[in-house]
Amino acid sequence: MGPEHGRTDAAGAAALSQGASTLVLQGIAHSFGGLQVLRKVDIEVPAGRLVGLIGPNGSGKTTCFNIASGFLRQNAGRVLLDDQDISASSVQARSRAGLVRTFQAPKVFDQMTVLENLMVGAHKSTRTGMLGAMLGTRGARAEQAATRELAERCAQRFGIDALLPTRAGLLPAGQRRIVELARACMGRPRVLLLDEPSSGLNSEEIEVLRRWIRELNRDGLTVFLVSHDMGLMTVCDTVHVLYFGEVIASGSLADVQADARVREAYLGI
Repeated sequence: MGPEHGRTDAAGAAALSQGASTLVLQGIAHSFGGLQVLRKVDIEVPAGRLVGLIGPNGSGKTTCFNIASGFLRQNAGRVLLDDQDISASSVQARSRAGLVRTFQAPKVFDQMTVLENLMVGAHKSTRTGMLGAMLGTRGARAEQAATRELAERCAQRFGIDALLPTRAGLLPAGQRRIVELARACMGRPRVLLLDEPSSGLNSEEIEVLRRWIRELNRDGLTVFLVSHDMGLMTVCDTVHVLYFGEVIASGSLADVQADARVREAYLGI
């Protein structure tokens, strides 16, 4: 189920973005009550690049990710997408703009089949309203057929076409994660935010995930990755280190691992 599956499948590639996008966190600060969690965090995720965020537990990574994806509103600073201020935009509006986020535990609809899960990923690009879908209008039927075809091609590209009739809740964690990635690509993301995607996966599953992240990035998808897994972080062009709400180092993974402050604060050596 590696990325070599359907590498040249144009239909599968069509599930991806038609243009990369730049995400910028500018002067982000946030507190919960009297506890300052983030302090003027500046992070840029350039178009078409793969950027990572690491840091010990409690450093503010999840808060930073929640702000970037719209699940939390910052106290200060701005979130920009292609120079447009999206700080006040809802999660749904950010998703329609191409900013898509996954979660630490794979979020699939357990009682739905893999095919149905993938089709859900295209909902934001459909035009038929709920009433049309309920009445089974000609437009709704055509749109559903087109979405199904796109889901089947996407599944073929990700090597999960044999799983299409399977209930997603029956799949092991590694396959659920790939289903989640494929579903995200159904929505034609421009920036993909991955929150601890290797959590709960074994070493073989992590390697498959690592190859897929690289493959999607080579296809032009901008990726912002949070992970504790240093092996997974080797895919990143740039890594930012967050410590007590502040970015204390930025650079290649090798550069930040060699940084004295990072070694003391994060690596404990």
